[in-house]
Amino acid sequence: MNLSDIKKSKFWMSIGGIVIFVIALYLFFVNPFRLRNIKKTEAIENILARLERYERKGVKLHNAKWIKAEEDKLVTIKEARREYEVFYKERGRHIEKVFTSVNGEEIKDEALWQNMYIQEANTLLDKIKNHNIALSENTLPFKEWKAAIPTWEDIVPEQKRFWIAEELINIILKEEMNVRYLESINFGKEKAPHANAHTELFDIIPFSIKVRMNVEGLLFLINEFLKSKICFEIETINVSGELNRLRSPKGTEKSYQPVHIDNIQSPSMVDVVIEAYVMDFKT
Repeated sequence: MNLSDIKKSKFWMSIGGIVIFVIALYLFFVNPFRLRNIKKTEAIENILARLERYERKGVKLHNAKWIKAEEDKLVTIKEARREYEVFYKERGRHIEKVFTSVNGEEIKDEALWQNMYIQEANTLLDKIKNHNIALSENTLPFKEWKAAIPTWEDIVPEQKRFWIAEELINIILKEEMNVRYLESINFGKEKAPHANAHTELFDIIPFSIKVRMNVEGLLFLINEFLKSKICFEIETINVSGELNRLRSPKGTEKSYQPVHIDNIQSPSMVDVVIEAYVMDFKT
């Protein structure tokens, strides 16, 4: 082999080495890098495609700052709700108490509680009569126990209804109400489940009251309901009488027919029916 052949052989060997180096560089460095870039590109394209779909659907995309602001807002709402619950539970404690004895202790004996219930009911009845307010038969919703001794299962709800009835009577006895006739105070059954959207917080005790009063005292009556120490929630107020007849067209039926009492008829007198309930908070 002469010198020329040796030089040619080295040239091709160099070319071969370079080719092998380039192939190795591609296989071990360039190709993996390319594949990683392809995957990243596909991931970005998928994200962009999802974002476009969200945009077409009208979905709003929020950043970390917005999310933090919403979380802070949620914390504020929860704190306000806790304060709301504490406030109303404090007001709700008025109907949670039980009759007390002369020494100020809660009555725990069922028979003693029954005797106190009868005494207190008669006291309220006398207060109404002393204010010269006419009554219909079975006006007050007090339970007649007769010879039976109530159990605490019966006492607890009846005690709550007593406090509510007492507060209603104290309201209508105020002079500015100018109530002349108390037709009834009735407690209804628990409202349908959909009526109370917060059953985990409180139950409701529905009731109605029907009175005849001077129309000028109507706003005072509503105000007394609103500022009462018991959580009254008024649902409807129906007013009928001379004032209502002047406003209503002929032929309009009244939702409530008044009981006519000769000695209290007056153009300024109206019959008022209030449907409401009391929030009984769970403790």
